[in-house]
Amino acid sequence: METQFPVAFSGLTISDFAYPIVWWSSEQHANFKFSHRVNKNIFLEWQGEYDTYLIADVFKTPLLTKIYITDRLYLYTGIELEMERDKLQIDLPPPQFKFKNGWGYDIKSNFSLEVEHDLHFNKSVYGAYGTPSLLSLHGKFKF
Repeated sequence: METQFPVAFSGLTISDFAYPIVWWSSEQHANFKFSHRVNKNIFLEWQGEYDTYLIADVFKTPLLTKIYITDRLYLYTGIELEMERDKLQIDLPPPQFKFKNGWGYDIKSNFSLEVEHDLHFNKSVYGAYGTPSLLSLHGKFKF
């Protein structure tokens, strides 16, 4: 769902998505994005992702600057904080601080592909947290 605001808030867009706990799973997933158009090619974005899992709840909040090079191709950079709430007292890692950089391409108005690089600053032995650098490719489908 995406909301456009009146002229007083010109350039501000809010979008969100969530699905609730269902009978076969105790997981819940939700996200939001505030996007402010600074000018024709530059956007400031604040995002939030909240996911519940069996052993932990995870909250990520990146703050990004997105620059469109063409009508469809963009570069972005920013920072992200990721925090977890330990449900089973298994000593999960402390909050993670990351730098994010990447580029994306809007294939259609409702589908884009992104290549992203995360540079992690915390040291940890837990899975992806143990890697100082992570490269990912993902698609985003809006409906």
